[in-house]
Amino acid sequence: MSQREKLLAVVDDDLQQDCSDYRSLRELMQMLYGHLLERDVPEIERINAQIDNRIEVLAARAQRRSKVLTAFRLEATGPGMQRLLASCPGERGEALQRHWQQLGDLARQCQQLNERNGRLLAMHHEILQQLLLGNQGAQLYTHQAY
Repeated sequence: MSQREKLLAVVDDDLQQDCSDYRSLRELMQMLYGHLLERDVPEIERINAQIDNRIEVLAARAQRRSKVLTAFRLEATGPGMQRLLASCPGERGEALQRHWQQLGDLARQCQQLNERNGRLLAMHHEILQQLLLGNQGAQLYTHQAY
């Protein structure tokens, strides 16, 4: 097996593993939303730790892909990856293209879930701010003379 084939096999394996990890990340982010709604702090912390671990693994693989792209004398960017995939003929090229597309789709889904979770956290923060500081002159409690 040539050096090129070895590097392409690494890319293919990494893309497949990334897809699996992004599916897991998507599931974790969906679970996190439920626990955010319930304000279940221990579960939120547990899931956040799992998310952090998953992201570290994904980042390490992305770094390795950047090194592979550099070895092929390509930019370590999305367009560089597209050029690499376009240079692969046949079934291998089709599989790589499919995995790359799937990875992009999964990453977008996770980004959307992360934004949804962030909006929920922002809403929680806003509610707490209103409760703690009052709503610009509106009184949450009124004093009545008895």
